[in-house]
Amino acid sequence: MWKSCLSAVSSVMLVLGCFYTSQQQAIAQAQVVIDQDSLNIAKGIPWGAGGFPFSQVANIKDSLVDSIAGKVVIDRHGEGPSGLGGPFSNPFPGRFVIVSLWGSNLDGCFLQVVVQKSPDDGQAELQQLVPKTLEIGLNNQIIELERNPSTKVRGFKVDYTYTEGGGTSVGNLIGKLLFGGNNQPAQNSEKKISSNWYMANTLFAVDQGTANLLRSAQPKEIRIRLRFENGDARIIPLGKGTVEKWPEVYGFNSTCVPQ
Repeated sequence: MWKSCLSAVSSVMLVLGCFYTSQQQAIAQAQVVIDQDSLNIAKGIPWGAGGFPFSQVANIKDSLVDSIAGKVVIDRHGEGPSGLGGPFSNPFPGRFVIVSLWGSNLDGCFLQVVVQKSPDDGQAELQQLVPKTLEIGLNNQIIELERNPSTKVRGFKVDYTYTEGGGTSVGNLIGKLLFGGNNQPAQNSEKKISSNWYMANTLFAVDQGTANLLRSAQPKEIRIRLRFENGDARIIPLGKGTVEKWPEVYGFNSTCVPQ
């Protein structure tokens, strides 16, 4: 009798505990806050946008008072050699990162795109980094957005150093595990190389009609196409976790006009 009673009580406590934990996690996620000044990325952002919350609704807090000035959801996509840290960890020859910020604030609606590129030869032109249009495949149609004509595109060049040599490759690490110390690279086989990575920040125009289309999007992964100034185009996936947040972030200022 006591065993069955204790078992029932334990089950109830477990259910309540799970419910409480889920509630706390939901509350914690709902309370993600970004200071307004942190989103002022006119001077660029670190490689891979480390430190930002991704695919979560973040409240934009006014930097001077404790009031909410907007909502944003941030997405990122990386390509190129992964290594052990992935394309977002640090710049490395051949890596390419797209960071997009979707949302609305007291000034209107916005879509901001940051392109980061670490070329193999360390050289890049601004035209390779600046998309002149952004196309969104949505509800069996293509929405094309133009750059905001009232804003200036900003480009950046950043120095960095990376390590090249046998000791840094995944293949050599696996070989070391399989064959022991005999597979270790020769002394001084690694070398430090200086190079450059580049970044451009572009703001696209989002009006009420576009915002309404985004708010009506089905919650699933979609694709966007960036068409660059030099004629190149690149298709980027946009995660479901970002798309399903559009109704909330663009609902903060649904008219997309200054409040």
